[in-house]
Amino acid sequence: MKNKIKYISVLIIITILVNISSNISFAKEDKTQENSRFSINISKDFEKWDQLPEENKDKIIMPKITTSVLSGKGSSIFAGAKNLFAKASIPSKYSLTEDIDMQVKDQAQTGLCWAMTATSVLESNLALSSENKDTRRFSARHIDYATSRTFLDGINSKGYNREVGDGAETALALRYFTNGTGAVLEEDMPFENNSDKLKLESIQKDPKVRVTDYEEFPSINKEIDSNGNITYSDSNGEEFSKEEVSTIRNEIKNHIINYGAIGTGIYSSGEEYFNNPSDVLKSTSYYCNDSNLSDHEIAIVGWDDNYSVENFNPEHRPKNPGAYYCLVSWGENSFDKGFLYVSYDDVNIEKNLSGIIGAENITDDQTLYQNDFYGESMAIIAEEGPDIGLANVFTKNSTKDEYVEEVQVSATGDGTAEVYINPTDSSLDESKLQKVEVDSSELDGTFNTFRLKYPIKITGDKFAVVVKIKLNGQIQFGVECNIVDSGISTEPTIFDFVSANPGESFISIDGLKSWMDFRDFNLTGDSFKESNLCVKAITTTNVPDEYPYPDTNTNTNSNNSNTDNPSVNGGAGTTNNSNFSYNGKIDKPLSGLRLPNTGAEIFFACVLPIVFIISIISFINYRRFKDVK
Repeated sequence: MKNKIKYISVLIIITILVNISSNISFAKEDKTQENSRFSINISKDFEKWDQLPEENKDKIIMPKITTSVLSGKGSSIFAGAKNLFAKASIPSKYSLTEDIDMQVKDQAQTGLCWAMTATSVLESNLALSSENKDTRRFSARHIDYATSRTFLDGINSKGYNREVGDGAETALALRYFTNGTGAVLEEDMPFENNSDKLKLESIQKDPKVRVTDYEEFPSINKEIDSNGNITYSDSNGEEFSKEEVSTIRNEIKNHIINYGAIGTGIYSSGEEYFNNPSDVLKSTSYYCNDSNLSDHEIAIVGWDDNYSVENFNPEHRPKNPGAYYCLVSWGENSFDKGFLYVSYDDVNIEKNLSGIIGAENITDDQTLYQNDFYGESMAIIAEEGPDIGLANVFTKNSTKDEYVEEVQVSATGDGTAEVYINPTDSSLDESKLQKVEVDSSELDGTFNTFRLKYPIKITGDKFAVVVKIKLNGQIQFGVECNIVDSGISTEPTIFDFVSANPGESFISIDGLKSWMDFRDFNLTGDSFKESNLCVKAITTTNVPDEYPYPDTNTNTNSNNSNTDNPSVNGGAGTTNNSNFSYNGKIDKPLSGLRLPNTGAEIFFACVLPIVFIISIISFINYRRFKDVK
């Protein structure tokens, strides 16, 4: 009995020590008045694009302005172990075409590669996540027109700084998929082989599906010498190890298996990079080892780790085997019935990758509230330290009873999220903020949707939504930013029409104790006067009368002593009058309900704790035996 008590006592002590170590970061020196732990990582590709002559920019897709430098969570030992088990559970060859119907599209003479890639990414996600393998097709033409500016009869007030036919990244379509504009069915705005100007009424279509969660992967930059040797680095110029590259590639492959295709880019203008340069459309493989920026968007739908280097052009042959299997929007008569192998070594294929994690159907019983219609244009990196609060204030735009049902945020990294609502007014005082239970606290994607377990009724003309991020390491959060106004670039970008008003977005860098208008937040040389934080709210009017709502006047935050917080009385948050609802399945599983289904998950969820306990008991018995001896 004494031995059992001894074992239990040791386990309790170990548990306490683990919990203390996991939270020790929050006991560090308070730096709430400094912004030194915040930074912006401007991508090397954007800097290169930004320096191009204006006439050359039209031929090259504008890269992401900031890209992720976050390469996984946890210690390198555990990250390496997790990657080892991930490798064991991923096949060496796979294609989505084995499981779902991937339609080959043809952009003809238009510049719709990016929009067609985006629709393929969405369609593959829906097909994988639905029981009936959803085969709906969505309009790339609508994406192009709805995000453009100039029409025959006026200006699209919600258009980006681009015109119909201009190229773009798949990432731009993801903003369109989340801001209430799309996705629109192909039959509602079918493809036409032109970029003619139309009237504004042409884009007044009812969207059918919206994206709830998406992921943007860390970029792998490559420097290739004359012998084909590769130096890998992140978008900040820091060198990647081969193990880190392998980890990111396994994340890409896992995403394809579970969530569908991933959008990315290549440089398609050089015939010499195809294995049949005399007739490019009859090629089956592609590899570029030059530092050209991408000018064509494609969708990664699979891979072959053993794809031979002999399959590539002898004049441009990669050193290492392996290639991604890609869907290209040049029709079924191109390549291998529309598909092309692109080498892992290609300089562009592993940059600027975007994929969808979840998407749901749209109906008319929900309303989207947002101050960031244009979506994330850049991200701010925050180092470990006090909790960060991201808040947006909205004005209720109907007389109906509305309940906040979902909260969305652009944020990713080594942290967890808590959600707070003030349903009565615009104040961000802790005494007004009600902590709510959500389906998951994890920042699983770059853009995350948190579903409230108990929707909160809006009782005032204004309401505030707060996402509090507890940092366990480095995280980054999205900002809708006017890039030129901020000082990041002096040349026009697609985000030149972004603007912000006082009283819309607020940031706290001391755990919700004090707030500042985000327009007043400054980093060295960078201004956010025309910027909003990427936090959205979804409300519903369709809730059963008997639904068990908690008392909305009860505050779950016990610390009410602070009196320095502003009571926000500024202008109304920008809202979108499109109403829509979710009637598909929740793609992000409820926390704690999903069983592990990969080698890595089984190891960390089941095997590792058992091995840990056995090791402790064995060590105690060894010490006991040694003492007796």
